[in-house]
Amino acid sequence: MSTVVRRTKEEAAITREHLLDTAEVVFLREGVARTSLQRIADEAGLTRGAIYWHFKDKAEVFNAMMERVRLPCEEAHDAQVQSLTQDTDPVEALRDFAWVPIARMLDDARTRRVFTIAIHCTEYSDEMRPALERHMAAIEDFRSRAERLIAVGQARGVLDTAISARSASIGFIALIDGMLSRATLLAVEAGEVEGYRGGIEVFLRGLRRANG
Repeated sequence: MSTVVRRTKEEAAITREHLLDTAEVVFLREGVARTSLQRIADEAGLTRGAIYWHFKDKAEVFNAMMERVRLPCEEAHDAQVQSLTQDTDPVEALRDFAWVPIARMLDDARTRRVFTIAIHCTEYSDEMRPALERHMAAIEDFRSRAERLIAVGQARGVLDTAISARSASIGFIALIDGMLSRATLLAVEAGEVEGYRGGIEVFLRGLRRANG
C-alpha cells in the first residue's frame, strides 16, 4: 500500500470518528429525531458531501455511534457466574456482579453519553431498532445470569427460597436498570455513588434468609 493511499485511509478514518463524536454531542443536545445530517456536518465544520461520503443516512450514523461502545449490562457478559466454588459467598458474588454495569456507567463518559441518547433521546425507527433489541438482549442476559447466582445462593441456604430465583432476578434487574437510568439524569458525585451501593445492599439484605 502506498504512503498516499495509507494517509488517505487514515484521514478518512479520522473524519469518520470526528463525525461520530459530533453526532453524539448533537444527538444528546437536540435529540435524534430533530437532528439532520446537515446539522451534524455543520457542527463538525464539514460539508454535507463529507458526511454522505461516510454515512448514507442518519440511522447509519446512529448505529455506528452505538457500535463504538459496550452497553453497561454488556460489560457484565463475561462474568463467570457458573463457576462459583464452595468457598465463594454467593451474596458477595451477586454484589460484585451488580456493580459491573453501574461502574461502567459511572467511569466511562462515552458510555454514559451514548446510553443517555439511546434511552432518552431516540424514537426508534425500523432502521434503528437493532440498537434497542441489543439493549434488551443485554438486559435479559444480565437478568438470567443474576438468576443463576441467586439460585446458587438459595441452594446453599444463604438466600430465602420464599421467592423464586426468577422473580428475584426480575426485581434485581429492575433495580439496576433504574440506577442506570438515574445515572443518565444526574451528575456523578461521590454521594450518588454511595447511594447506588447502598441501594444494592438493601436489595441483597432482602434476599437473605432470616438466619442467613
